[in-house]
Amino acid sequence: MADPNLLTARHDSIFTITFNREAKMNAMTASFLADLKAALDSVRFDDRVSVVVLKATGKAFTTGYDLDGSDWILSQNPIALKGKLNLDRDREDIKGLLEYWWTLWKFPKPLIAQVQGLCLSGGGELIAMCDLVVAADTARFGHPAGRDLGIPPTVFLWPLLIGLRKAREFLYTGRLFSAAEAERLGLVNQVVPLDQLDATVEALAADVARTPANNLAILKQATGRFYENMGLFASGDQAAELDAVFHQSETFVSFFAKVAEDGVQAALAERRKRFG
Repeated sequence: MADPNLLTARHDSIFTITFNREAKMNAMTASFLADLKAALDSVRFDDRVSVVVLKATGKAFTTGYDLDGSDWILSQNPIALKGKLNLDRDREDIKGLLEYWWTLWKFPKPLIAQVQGLCLSGGGELIAMCDLVVAADTARFGHPAGRDLGIPPTVFLWPLLIGLRKAREFLYTGRLFSAAEAERLGLVNQVVPLDQLDATVEALAADVARTPANNLAILKQATGRFYENMGLFASGDQAAELDAVFHQSETFVSFFAKVAEDGVQAALAERRKRFG
């Protein structure tokens, strides 16, 4: 049998979900996202759990959505279709993905992301839905796919979390940025050496868990409402519309046509020639 997408464990009032697709750099598939939701749902109303930690095996936290096409996150597989997606159906798919992320935003218990390595593209959406982020000094962040393949419907909350200027810079250039820069910009709470990451997150989670679970839920709602009242959900809906339009672009179509003909690695190699 294949290894499970996720591993779970509970210690005292801390529930840990570990991404377990090391060979695929923890890239996210449809089944991965379904398993993550199921794991979170299993403790949503569990009074024994106060805090959830999300971490990963291997060198990457997650490189984003899996591009191999075998377990595609949306109903239209762009590889099979050589990139030519039905716009209306794609729009509805992306809105469905957006609603998935909002379920994590609304999850009643604090989510702490423990980022040890690469956190790219869809991984940025995942940590945007987390309450706290602790990163190793080896972590790197970014959305290289922004140049040619699309935008995430949440836009990683970057305009809110790190400001308009830096959000545009990272999206326009697709460059990766370090954990130190992410901390300086307020995208992560703390950066520590890799060998201290586990202990740091364990201590933080235990400290958060000292606050009664009901109070944590109220505090989470109160802080989240500021963003919601500024139009968070409406902005996400509009970004989903724009992502569907992006998927009609020549760059998107040509990339997945190349994947269909020559495979993912060949398509990525061609991208590197163009964008570096």
